[in-house]
Amino acid sequence: MKIIDTHIHIFERPYSDLFENSHIKDGEDGELHLYEEYRRKYDIESAFVICYDEGHCPANGLYVKGLSEKHKWIHSFGYVRPGNHFQSDAERIISDGHFGISCYLKKDDSGEWLRSRGLSFLQNNNIPLSLTIWPHQCRMLQKTLADFPETTILINHMGRPSSENMKNYDAILSLSKFENVYIKLSGFYAFSSEGWRCPQKDMFHVIDLLKNNYGSERLVFASDFSPVLEFNTYRQTLEMLRLDYCGFCEKELENIYYLNAKKIILKRGK
Repeated sequence: MKIIDTHIHIFERPYSDLFENSHIKDGEDGELHLYEEYRRKYDIESAFVICYDEGHCPANGLYVKGLSEKHKWIHSFGYVRPGNHFQSDAERIISDGHFGISCYLKKDDSGEWLRSRGLSFLQNNNIPLSLTIWPHQCRMLQKTLADFPETTILINHMGRPSSENMKNYDAILSLSKFENVYIKLSGFYAFSSEGWRCPQKDMFHVIDLLKNNYGSERLVFASDFSPVLEFNTYRQTLEMLRLDYCGFCEKELENIYYLNAKKIILKRGK
């Protein structure tokens, strides 16, 4: 089965350097080289590379954009900071040649700026938005999507389903009424009570909820390479839905691992 991985990072300085235990090299000989090995081994056709211009690699978007020009399997999502400047920054990022937009909302952000400055440009140009959002912010997002329902949005890491956040998780599920909202099945290690223990079975009930609300047609596989490697191997991450969760039939797995992401790529027209 071909695979499209809808959430990876490729940093110019390896992510694991933050923990002072990295044996991965800097630059293209590092995380890029490692992911190329995974591509060959697991038949990964392409990947959505989510840029993050903060922390140890503040020019990550520029670096990933350069890689995407040399490696056609990379669909780069340029980083845009949240706020009233979102639309103008998104227009600049897309004019630079990125495939989509990456945005991370802080927990105390109301997100109201999205209603007046943000989604019209994305909707009108079929530009997908990879969005890290908290469940309590999704009621605002529902109001915004009511005005821009054709916007393609990929919710990162299942919308952060921690024990604290589950009281607002219905807001994540309610987004399923918008046909262009997709949920990335990723980040299990970050929200499980035993993040290091694979498979993270205490997260399987979240997959059940998402499956019941979104169906297999709007769930997508996402590994969260390379941060996931601090907890699990790539193979463990890749195979969890197929070999451990076991709640999807073969056709549903094809949707999740490949066909749904392919639809997003074709819609973008690149």
